[in-house]
Amino acid sequence: MKVSIIGAAGTVGSCTAFAIATQCQADELVMMDINQNMVESHVMDIGTAATLTRNTVVRSGKDEDLAGSDVVIMTASAPYRFIKSRMELLGDNLPIIQDTAKKIKRYCPDAVVITATNPIDPLNYAMQLYSGLDRKKLIGYPFNDSIRFRMMVARALGVKSTQVEGIAIGEHGENQVLLFSSLRVDGKPVTVDEDFKQNIRQEIPNILRSYESLGTGRTAGWTSAVGLAAVVSAITGDTGQVLPCSVVLTGEYGYSGLSMSVPVILGREGVKQILEWELAPDEQEGLKRAADILKAAAQSIEDTLEQGRR
Repeated sequence: MKVSIIGAAGTVGSCTAFAIATQCQADELVMMDINQNMVESHVMDIGTAATLTRNTVVRSGKDEDLAGSDVVIMTASAPYRFIKSRMELLGDNLPIIQDTAKKIKRYCPDAVVITATNPIDPLNYAMQLYSGLDRKKLIGYPFNDSIRFRMMVARALGVKSTQVEGIAIGEHGENQVLLFSSLRVDGKPVTVDEDFKQNIRQEIPNILRSYESLGTGRTAGWTSAVGLAAVVSAITGDTGQVLPCSVVLTGEYGYSGLSMSVPVILGREGVKQILEWELAPDEQEGLKRAADILKAAAQSIEDTLEQGRR
């Protein structure tokens, strides 16, 4: 299995490369970035570290080295600037996605593409529009939301985080929908009251705010790395694992013409099946709010694409 990472010199890209090289089912890992010296230093270091746990070949590459990739992880983005919402980065990163989509279509049109560049939902939609590839081969990465959801629930219940299951869907951002109906502790359903839900929901806006307040320019690299490695393992291992992924919808949950996080079954070909779970009324309302935001973002991308054709 060959995995390529675009933007591999950055925080998310380099952390993900380390996780995949030392944990995942990849025979070859190609790290790509315009910062050539930085990516070469990561290649040397990660390649050495991986010798203790895996036989993964780690190397740097250029555009043409995308050829033969089974999985491509897109983490490249515009230079850091202070933001209050991930959606503010749409205009910054859309041209990068457009350029990347062309390269993927040219060199590895059969690869499963994971977009981790923010805002991931509209940019995954853009990846599909610009590449024309099968929507089930193109997924956005929102798993951090579910990881944090489980962490917060575990703390509130006073249990270990590894005991908790539960996912978040909707937008990767302020309009994520925490599926309290999906909560399990030791595999058993958990019922929580409205105060419990509200206390957890109130933590969501603080996540991005906490990172931004530090002014480091660093994002959640290690969290993303662990989650992306899990997604890659589900794909390369053809495990059929259920994970939240942002997917271009064509009627699922009653929505189309946008990319949104939903539970899916993953396998070697990408999304094997989109699962349409029965949602609680408050979860349905939250999903509609997220869909309205994401539909507007998708429309702006369509407008940009149409202007480019004129």
